[in-house]
Amino acid sequence: MLVLTKDYFSTTGSFVITRSNFRVLLAIVLFILYRILWSPMKQDYLCYFPKKSCYTNQLEAMQSIHDALIKKQVVLFEGACGTGKTLSSLAPALHIGKTEKKTVVIATNVHQQMAQFIEEAREIKKQTDIKVVVLKGKMLMCPRPDMDYDTCSLLRDNTYKMLEQEKDVGQLKTEMQSVRDKLKRDKDTSLIQLQRELSQEFDKEERQLHDSRKNSCSFLHKILKSDTDDFRTWLFGGVRTPEEVADWALSNDACGYELLKRYMKEADLLICNYHHFLNEDIRTNVLGWLDKGLADVITIFDEAHNIESAARSHSSMKLTEFTLKRALDEVSGNEAASTSVEVQILLQVLLDTIRSTYNIILDKKFGERERVGKDWYDLRIADPQERTDMFREKLIMALEKAGIKKLDETIERLRSFGLTIDAFYEKQFNEGKSPIKKICSSLITAIFLSDYVKFSKDKSYYPILNVKRQNSEISGRLELFTCIPKNVTEPLFNSVHSAILMSATLAPFETIKATLGISRSTRELSFGLTFPKEKRLTIAVSVPALFSKDRDSPQTKEIITKVLTDIIEQTDGNVLIFFPSFYEATQYKNRIKCDYPVFLDEIGVSSQSIRDEFFEHGESGKKAVLISYMWGTLTEGVDYKNGRGRTVVIVGVGYPALNDRTRAVESAYTAEFGHGWEYAVEIPTIRKVRQALGRVVRSPDDHGARVLLDGRYTSTSAKRYGKYSVFKFFPEEERAEIIDVEPGRVKYSLMNFFNDIRKTAMKNNKKL
Repeated sequence: MLVLTKDYFSTTGSFVITRSNFRVLLAIVLFILYRILWSPMKQDYLCYFPKKSCYTNQLEAMQSIHDALIKKQVVLFEGACGTGKTLSSLAPALHIGKTEKKTVVIATNVHQQMAQFIEEAREIKKQTDIKVVVLKGKMLMCPRPDMDYDTCSLLRDNTYKMLEQEKDVGQLKTEMQSVRDKLKRDKDTSLIQLQRELSQEFDKEERQLHDSRKNSCSFLHKILKSDTDDFRTWLFGGVRTPEEVADWALSNDACGYELLKRYMKEADLLICNYHHFLNEDIRTNVLGWLDKGLADVITIFDEAHNIESAARSHSSMKLTEFTLKRALDEVSGNEAASTSVEVQILLQVLLDTIRSTYNIILDKKFGERERVGKDWYDLRIADPQERTDMFREKLIMALEKAGIKKLDETIERLRSFGLTIDAFYEKQFNEGKSPIKKICSSLITAIFLSDYVKFSKDKSYYPILNVKRQNSEISGRLELFTCIPKNVTEPLFNSVHSAILMSATLAPFETIKATLGISRSTRELSFGLTFPKEKRLTIAVSVPALFSKDRDSPQTKEIITKVLTDIIEQTDGNVLIFFPSFYEATQYKNRIKCDYPVFLDEIGVSSQSIRDEFFEHGESGKKAVLISYMWGTLTEGVDYKNGRGRTVVIVGVGYPALNDRTRAVESAYTAEFGHGWEYAVEIPTIRKVRQALGRVVRSPDDHGARVLLDGRYTSTSAKRYGKYSVFKFFPEEERAEIIDVEPGRVKYSLMNFFNDIRKTAMKNNKKL
């Protein structure tokens, strides 16, 4: 008789289930169910999963995403480092794409992530053949130096026209030969006149063709005239980077961008940048090349917490003083336009109003004019809360005084004139009278003014006047800043077949749904850090809250400097320190005294060389300090693996500059959602903090410490700081790991942590 006991199996002939072995039996049953249920899955999307094993939660994530894509849901996927978000999303998406004839598009705004996508696509291709296209900006792939979009578009159009001309010339040549042969054969003198006429027409067409060749693209022409199957074979024989495509094309006297466009519709997967899908005009072109509608696309957005700000920048509108002056030149230099005096008055009054407005503002405050440098500097023309547009009122008053009563009609006249001039510029280029296709400033001005009149009172937009210094002269720019970017994202996410938004810091999901305008059914997934807890330390130091009014206190500076010095001394390796602003980063760079190299990430200076030198110290087992600021380029998208970073310190809460733009977004979100401060400032800031914390502990074998240096991060901060406490904004499982530490005890916390790491490594004979 069979007995199931503590020893699992014996042969006494009885079958007994005891409490001690119940778990074993349960495991056996679950294993059998797993094998039964798992088999069909393995034949489905797992053929697109190239790894031999999965991370913790990865199987669950893939199954849930697969189910969501079948149901056409939008997936909101937050996963910490080590979740395997990319493959968890790609594997089920590619399977659904194949079975339902959809194209998968994965987009990022980070160069390093695009490189990772390419590598992972190559791994997938080794296991299951997929066709992949990697797309970058047209100008980055253009074989002609110093090319611009407008000229490129015209060259392209002209090349297609030239192709038709070549056909016409070829047809004429055939007709001429036919007449010549008939004349020779039949001796019919009536054909002589026809031959003469055909010859004249042929000469005329030849001259036109010769002129067309000067203003066409030889690289595109070769593609249109040649069999490009060899490129197709090469392209889909691997996963090619844009640089590789450009090199191949250049060596074959072709345009890589046009070659990609030709075969994009065959792709199972398109890897691209955010702007390819967030910019409506570019998206329309890409969908045309894919031969798909939005409903035929599954989109995956990496670092999706950045979509909001990216969409905002894509939908903001601007008009520079330079463009306005060019528009005036176009109008005043054109006889036909001079009959419309109103158009010229409109442009002159607008230019004068811009100049007088920024001069009044700059002269009102002592030293304000001296603040203006080479970068655009914002001047307030509308209250960010009340939205009373002083500039608009001033402009309308000035226009009425100048005799313009019906602004909409005058703008329409300007637009009509702009279309005429734009057509003239195109003709000039086509006839070889201009080396480039000129940009029509009148048309640009008319389009902007039309939008400005329509949207400047809309809460979703905020009017701003910018100034900058050019050759010692100050120049202005009128901007209509987008506060609520869902006019870009809402139609996108509610029209695609399905979408996956993934990030390590996507929560809270209700906020992302509201700000992006996602109203369809969603699937929400959240997986925390699964690396060994004993290999990481997260502490919140109860230093005084670093409110802006208190940061310059000598006592506060002394406390912060002492804690930072202790952290540097007790860390076994590289230390990253992020301050709320560059100003404070610079201050503390001068205050910190230590025996290790200290690097500063400076505004306007490439961080690449500093970062590489900092990495070298860490990877070689040495120690260095890198000081940066929260809203710089080093808090996300940079992998501090393999000892590149051992301790990361967040000094202060690091709110963005609470300028008019931020206040306008806050005001718009309050009006739209009722959560202005929370949606516009608090949540994006905590996401930024969490991104910075994620710079260390990048793999299961990695270790590191994360330090939150501000009393508002502590678990007890709500009692002391009330609504200013930020502890509650962290996800629950992250809050559970945060340990409150007094300033004087920080060095002991780090000392003990790194001692334990060293002891464990020695015990296991592992090298740190």
